[in-house]
Amino acid sequence: MCDPSRQKRGGAVPPAGGRTRHPRSTTRGAHGRARARRHASAAVGPGGPRTDSRTASRRSPTLSPGSPIVDAMHRLTYAMKLAYDGAAFRGWQRQPGLPTVQQAMEDAIASLLGERVRVHGAARTDAGVHAEGQVASFAVRRSLPPGAWYELRVPDRLRIVAASPARPGFHARSSANGKRYRYRFAAGSPLAWDLGRTTPDWDRARAALLGLRGLPHLAGLASPSRGSRPAPPLDEWSLSAEAETAELTIRAPAFRKHQIRNLAGHLAAVALGLATPESLGQLARGLRPWHGATAPAHGLTLLEVLYPPELDPFR
Repeated sequence: MCDPSRQKRGGAVPPAGGRTRHPRSTTRGAHGRARARRHASAAVGPGGPRTDSRTASRRSPTLSPGSPIVDAMHRLTYAMKLAYDGAAFRGWQRQPGLPTVQQAMEDAIASLLGERVRVHGAARTDAGVHAEGQVASFAVRRSLPPGAWYELRVPDRLRIVAASPARPGFHARSSANGKRYRYRFAAGSPLAWDLGRTTPDWDRARAALLGLRGLPHLAGLASPSRGSRPAPPLDEWSLSAEAETAELTIRAPAFRKHQIRNLAGHLAAVALGLATPESLGQLARGLRPWHGATAPAHGLTLLEVLYPPELDPFR
């Protein structure tokens, strides 16, 4: 038995194990269990468990009427082939307050879907550069009929050539393994560079292009650009000429800033006798910033973007 003399006023008699339990602890536990029961009953209504409205809105994306519902975590990728007159735009990439191809496409898609989506381009063409085969891609959480993209309201000098669903993960730029461009020299054409009255010797320019064979990179042909890797060698090139017109067509895995315009500018200098054919290879091998001639943008056209067969959405 416990000695009554050891019991304090208002205290509890220690149990046999020696631990003292506060006299109010039993009451506190009872109140906690009661609160838990009240919260549980409030969360369950006559029709079953209640769901917080904010949680419900996250689980069920709001879609426009008539659009098939797709799992909120599943995104469908689409690709479009575009043609445009570069004179109507300040390049591909979005710029505040300026007309660009990316901005025009994102605005057109937003008007159709009722939501903003990010559109990615295979090539960030400069202001004034044209395209016959630019590729754009984007992902949305809804399925659309095949002809929906041809209903987009785009500017007059922008045209959708083709549209198709793409494989999951397809990206217009990072999935590409090559691009093909054309640069035109001609008199009196808004889509070509007029070299004036002097007759160019395009055989000299072809000799200059031969000097690029075997080079591991073409770093010296690109204008300075932050974080850019050296330009890879060309896969193929051709330089055709007749009367007062010449066309340079080149293909490569990738191109760097102003690379094609710099190349076209120096080829024109070689053809006009202002530089030697050997000078092109010397410039290409260098690591210094480009300090030669740069051809104007309006003579350049993006012809085609190349993809592996298993990824090409237009095959």
